Amino acid sequence: MTTEEKRSLSAREAAVKMLLAVCKDRQFSHVAKGKYLDKIEEKRERALATRLFEGSLERMIELDYIIDRFSKTPVRKMKPAIAAILRIAVYQLRFMDKIPAGAACNEAVKLAKKYGFTGLSGFVNGVARSVARAEEIPYPDVKKDRTSYLSIKYSVPSTIVEQMIVQYGAEIAERIFASFLQQEESLSIRCMTHVISKEELKECLTKADVTIENGYYSEDALRLAGIDAPERLPGFSEGAFYIQDESSMQAVHAAGLAGNERVLDLCAAPGGKSLMAADILAVAGNGTVDARDLTEAKVALLNENIARCKANNVAVCQWDATVFRKEDEAAYDVVLADVPCSGLGIIRKKPDIKLFMTTEQESELCTLQKEILKNAVRYVKPGGVLVFSTCTLNKDENMGGYEFLKKECGLVPESLEPFLSKELWTDSTKDGYLQLIPGVHKTDGFFVARFRKR
Repeated sequence: MTTEEKRSLSAREAAVKMLLAVCKDRQFSHVAKGKYLDKIEEKRERALATRLFEGSLERMIELDYIIDRFSKTPVRKMKPAIAAILRIAVYQLRFMDKIPAGAACNEAVKLAKKYGFTGLSGFVNGVARSVARAEEIPYPDVKKDRTSYLSIKYSVPSTIVEQMIVQYGAEIAERIFASFLQQEESLSIRCMTHVISKEELKECLTKADVTIENGYYSEDALRLAGIDAPERLPGFSEGAFYIQDESSMQAVHAAGLAGNERVLDLCAAPGGKSLMAADILAVAGNGTVDARDLTEAKVALLNENIARCKANNVAVCQWDATVFRKEDEAAYDVVLADVPCSGLGIIRKKPDIKLFMTTEQESELCTLQKEILKNAVRYVKPGGVLVFSTCTLNKDENMGGYEFLKKECGLVPESLEPFLSKELWTDSTKDGYLQLIPGVHKTDGFFVARFRKR
């Protein structure tokens, strides 16, 4: 083990390293956190590092706008380490009132020197202190340039701003962007009812001083307030619950499982929908789930979660969903096709998505989705059900897939209303699809559609 790996990192240094991992090395944010947070010994320092990293990612477009107003060198031309150091410093100065401005500036200078940029430490100090002295930062005029105003105010790329305005209108689009910057009020979990009853789980968590309320849209869902380490809660290691947003639960509700079905979850990792389906079938007394995904790592994660939740009626297989599996043709009563997507509905949880997703990638994903859906249709028995879902807000992906299944694959949309909470009924649910919108619904962004095979 190297000296670098052995020594404990400070919160600010860890935050800079995590930002570099995401912005320079294009690592996922959760991977970066897993790599560096464990190197911080003190709990308070870990919490500060998390706040600095996540906050700087969420606000990066706004931070870069501010920095560019006080720097002769734009952020895009700075050395990656200097850009990361300034982003961390400006985040503290503009969004963390309890940190003295002098401390934020001094620590930024120290980090510049630690990274070997002693010659740029004066530049870092000058920019940071200029930001600290500024009372107000002028933003674009919303009347003259609404796209730039919304992009900077909510730190959303202008391409996504324009896309959401076209697809949802300016008012709903702004509610979506505002939701991306809001802290989640509670953690959504689903009780594994074949392991423990919901009331028993509530009693167990209440004894551990956890603040609980029932889920908003799902009977077996609970919302837990103020949780930062759910894996330490009573019942977690025993498989009493699974962490799952209520949006994702709606895809399994839409399947209308009653027992004795054979279910295929085509892109299953990390396993929430497979486990929910397995739990419903176990309580009903019969039925099985086949869970598949592309990589060895995803299959390992599936197996880990299935073992913890004691889902003995789930079988896992590594398989590429774009490759047709002949032996499964017309073999399943229900197929869950939660296909790869742009992930715009979960930006609040994974803010790095908005920084790197492009319209070209969205177009490529639409093509990939149709490849997978063509196979998914062939796995459904005549008279069986296919549930198509994504965690994005992009209508080209969502309604594109819906129309593809309806017009080109010959499936028949069926009303979702017999299966969903009345609070989720909309003008579209009778037509077989639902778009959940963050800022409108108390969930992530999610799309779900139900079809019957003739």
